[in-house]
Amino acid sequence: MNAAVIYDDQDEAPVRLSPPLPVAGALRRFRGALTGAMRRGGDDLRQARRRAALEVLDAVRDAGPDTVAGFELVLNGCLDVGYRSQPLAAFVFDVLHRRLAGRVRRRLAQCGQDPDSAEVADLVSAAAVAIQKLIRGARRERHTLRYALLISIADHRTIDFLRRRRPEYRETMDDQVADAELGHVHGVSPERALHHAQREALAHRLQAAVLGAVNELRTLERRALVLVEVDGLGYPAVAAHLGIKRTDVGNVVRRARLQRDRALLGRLRAVEGLDGHIGFGRIQGDRELRLNMLTWAADIGHGLCPTCRAQGFLHAAQYACP
Repeated sequence: MNAAVIYDDQDEAPVRLSPPLPVAGALRRFRGALTGAMRRGGDDLRQARRRAALEVLDAVRDAGPDTVAGFELVLNGCLDVGYRSQPLAAFVFDVLHRRLAGRVRRRLAQCGQDPDSAEVADLVSAAAVAIQKLIRGARRERHTLRYALLISIADHRTIDFLRRRRPEYRETMDDQVADAELGHVHGVSPERALHHAQREALAHRLQAAVLGAVNELRTLERRALVLVEVDGLGYPAVAAHLGIKRTDVGNVVRRARLQRDRALLGRLRAVEGLDGHIGFGRIQGDRELRLNMLTWAADIGHGLCPTCRAQGFLHAAQYACP
């Protein structure tokens, strides 16, 4: 099915709509997994959550599920009733796997890589694991996970793969060392292992400084900045997420970047080992580098804590929630 074309009321620019999502078939398979689990039994809490999830599916069944809205209704409805088990993650992947693969192929092609390479399946699997982790970490009373966020995870996994494969990005921000280079295998000298361990520690201090500066922003500016620089969303999608005019998004993002830069420079001065090791002067004088730091900070290590991020606070996933 070809994508439909409509025209925006404001500027009459053509806007392409994606084909319907294949939700109905995935919904039937999800229902089968739920009813099978119900028959197998379990403790009262699990059974109650399964029954609640089935009620969510019943509510969507006659409401035209083959849409982004239908998909989000199922996902967030299940999370709202406390159902986060494997069948839900399987349902999400069942719906999204083709579009995840499409995003991976487009990103590879944009970077001059083979869009039909064997890495596509691996990158889609990595995106699926990240989505499953996000679902399992959802702990809010009301959930608002969006299709665009889940799809963008494939972009992040592909970008991370390209950075490791082709270290042509700024060496100051992408000098993340594999375990083998940190002395965890034989043949690496103690001096080299110490050097890389120091650089890794510095990278985590830089990450903390970047996230701290973003956390100082007001809620609207912080959410807009994360949607643009971490999730990679365009201004129309950001406007829809935040409930503001599309023409206002640019001003909000520019204001957020200006305030973030001011807070960040003060924090960078206090980062131990930065001066002379990476160079405070270069970061201070390179606006493009600073703009890329939030994207880098979200990708380093285990990424961001999904639970706290959903609540509007950014911190590295490897550290305990405050």
